[in-house]
Amino acid sequence: MFNFIKNLFSKINDNNVSISLTKNDSIQYQESKARSLLKEATKLKKEKKFSEACEKLKEAYIVQGSDELSVKDRLRLPMYLQLAGKNNEGWQILNELNITHVDVSSQADIANQMRVFLQKEKNHKKAVYFGAWNLCKEIERDRSNIKHCLDMSDEFAALDAEYDLSNNSDKKDKVYIHTRKGNPVTDPAYEMFCERVEYSISFDGVKEAIVHLLKKAKLENISDALSRSLSGYLTSKKRYDFAKVQELIAKEIKQKNTI
Repeated sequence: MFNFIKNLFSKINDNNVSISLTKNDSIQYQESKARSLLKEATKLKKEKKFSEACEKLKEAYIVQGSDELSVKDRLRLPMYLQLAGKNNEGWQILNELNITHVDVSSQADIANQMRVFLQKEKNHKKAVYFGAWNLCKEIERDRSNIKHCLDMSDEFAALDAEYDLSNNSDKKDKVYIHTRKGNPVTDPAYEMFCERVEYSISFDGVKEAIVHLLKKAKLENISDALSRSLSGYLTSKKRYDFAKVQELIAKEIKQKNTI
């Protein structure tokens, strides 16, 4: 909540949006050059001018306002390059983004886009690996959000003690858990993230996430064995390793081929 307020005020001076008052005291927003170029790229894509669209995206990433673009904005380029028949360049950019954007949210988005890229290439077997890796990254993102809920509860408690910010009405918020400092966690998002992690690491959750990929790769007959294996791994660790995920999948595929 407090970060939101801070970020709201910081937007007034950022490079992506400028704010001005008219004679009627209304607020007008002026797009950055980067954002305008993204729209031009979208238009060119709709016209099936894929190479030109790629060039517009590349320009958008270096002009005024480009530092405010999200990783999702930057993930458009590899997909446009794929449409332009430049698969190798597109895959290279995905790998570069994976190195430069290491926060948990970006990592989940990149892993998912790698899966999509491979599926569009009809490389369904390799897409299985990145589908499983995307699941790992989504779980890590949810666990990070759980920690954020706990941290924010402690931060709010500290501010409440100093400034008396609590709502003193008779209505009491549901308390989901207490932090290590003894502060109540009342954000409903905490419960949602916990439930999502619990399901995602379960056999059923893993199978739901990968079975459609296995069908495309003609590996549906290993879905139960692989789901059990991956579920065991996801349950036993908090941080995940791509090499280990590859190993687990390769092992099940090998066993399937030897039967």
